[in-house]
Amino acid sequence: MPDLDRWDLLVRRDDLADGEIRQASLEPLRPGEVRLVAEKFALTAITATYARLGESELPFFDAFPGPDGHGRVPTWGYARVEESLHPEITVGTRYFGFLPLSSHVTLAASPTPRGFADTAPGRDYLHPWYREYLPAGEPDALDDHRLLLRPLYPASFNLAEFLSREVESGTVLITSASSKTAVGLAALLAGREGLRTVGVTGAANLDFTRGLGHYDEVITYEDVPSAEVPASAVLVDFTGQAERLFLLYDRFGAALKDALLVGYTHPGAEIEPPPELTHPEPWIFFTPTEEQRLIEKEGEEEYRTRYGRSEEKFVEAALSWLTVSRAAGPQALAAAYRSLIDGALPPDTGTVAVAR
Repeated sequence: MPDLDRWDLLVRRDDLADGEIRQASLEPLRPGEVRLVAEKFALTAITATYARLGESELPFFDAFPGPDGHGRVPTWGYARVEESLHPEITVGTRYFGFLPLSSHVTLAASPTPRGFADTAPGRDYLHPWYREYLPAGEPDALDDHRLLLRPLYPASFNLAEFLSREVESGTVLITSASSKTAVGLAALLAGREGLRTVGVTGAANLDFTRGLGHYDEVITYEDVPSAEVPASAVLVDFTGQAERLFLLYDRFGAALKDALLVGYTHPGAEIEPPPELTHPEPWIFFTPTEEQRLIEKEGEEEYRTRYGRSEEKFVEAALSWLTVSRAAGPQALAAAYRSLIDGALPPDTGTVAVAR
């Protein structure tokens, strides 16, 4: 049994479902560094996306390298400062940020107006969005729900802003409609004048997705070949799965004006879109780019305030449909991660993995 005080979940780069807990060693801190001890992690579709992008042009496995053909999958979580060699970072402070699935992480800290940034040269290829750590405050009644949804809701919010600006009228087709990011998007688009949302989901998730009341219509992938074709549509794909993209293009291609690739929720997801899809050519929607555009337009304080209110409203509403499942300890974390990669978690449940 590994040392449960210091451990890594190491995943084989050539088999993402093959992960094991190994004992970790910690090097002494250098000046300016801080060591965080993990408190709990959010295991959601975005965690699986980071794993599937591990070897891509945005190589998430390089963020927190592992040994001999293994990687440490990153996700979002809460952690506390256990040691600090930075005079402005206080031991015991709780932060929210980008963490490896490990008991500890060492960061090179540089204070920012909102928290601190990690300036380690090995992670400088990451967008600053992934390198900022924000004070989290002590846990409250919404703590777990906030942890599960905070990594996902920025995509929902910024997608809704983009679509509301770029699509004056028509249908928005949303795949993997039961996924939490898709649910957030549908909730924000509900009632927007001129926009009609159609969610596409697996048969097992149909009742749940319809029951949310956010979509104007919900259909299954089996329904797509006979579905009504609107005059104009934009596709927002969260699956990353070629077969499903072909299915949607075959039925709705003549109506499609744009196709945004956002996630990789399906176990068979592929990083690159099929090259045969050209009318319209699908493109990757990168949330931080849209967020920065809005900040430059309206100012950071205004954007952060508006976003924060929207997120908190969604988190509070999620208490009615999102059940938190807890995995306690590294071995339970490893099992929950495998279920996530296999696509076995139900849409009305989110997994919070407690590190100890």
